[in-house]
Amino acid sequence: MNNFVITIGRQLGSGGKEIAEMLARELGVKLYDKTLLQEASRESGIDAAVFEMADERESHSFFGSLFSIHGSISEFMPGESYLDSDKLFEIQSEAIRKIAESESCVIVGRCAEYVLRDHSAMISVFITADNDDRLSRIMDTQGLDRDGAAEYIEKGDKKRRSYHDYYATTRWGEARCYDICVNSSRLGVDGTVAFLKQFIKTRFSV
Repeated sequence: MNNFVITIGRQLGSGGKEIAEMLARELGVKLYDKTLLQEASRESGIDAAVFEMADERESHSFFGSLFSIHGSISEFMPGESYLDSDKLFEIQSEAIRKIAESESCVIVGRCAEYVLRDHSAMISVFITADNDDRLSRIMDTQGLDRDGAAEYIEKGDKKRRSYHDYYATTRWGEARCYDICVNSSRLGVDGTVAFLKQFIKTRFSV
C-alpha cells in the first residue's frame, strides 16, 4: 500500500485542529498545517512570509489575487515585482503532493483533499460542530463575547470557503465532496478521534 494521507477540512470552532493533532499522534504520523507553508518555502526558495500573506485568503478576485504582493514582493524576493496567488497555490500544492508521496501524514486545510484527489490511499474528512459548541470554543480561545465569537466564526468560515471554492471544483463542507463528515459535538473531541482512528485502521489495515 502507498503512504496513507488523512486530509481534514473544518469549520472554525469545530475542534478540527485539535482533532487533527490528536489523530496524528494516535497514528504515529506527522501533522501538516501551517508547516506546509515552510515546506513550500523550502521547495521554492520563496520566503515563507509570502505564503503567510496568501494563506487561505478570502477574496481571489482580480484584486484579491494580488493581495498586496505586487510592489512589495521585492522585500522577500529581490528582483521580483509580481507573484500571483495562483502561482503560490500551485507551489504549495506541489509541496503537498511531494509530502504525500514520501510519508503517511495528516494534512489540515489547504484544499489538500482536492490536491490529492488522485492519491490511491487518501481519506478526506470534514469536521463540523453544533453552533453553541463552536461559539463556546471561540469565546474561550479568542477571549470574545458571544456576539464577537459569532462574527469571528462567520468571517473565518467565509475565508475558508472562498479560498477552497476558488481553487477546487468541489465545494467546501458539502458531504458529497468528502469520505467522512462528522459533527464533533456528538462524540466530543476524544470520541471523534477514536471514531476516525478506527475507520482509518479498518480502511488501511494500519
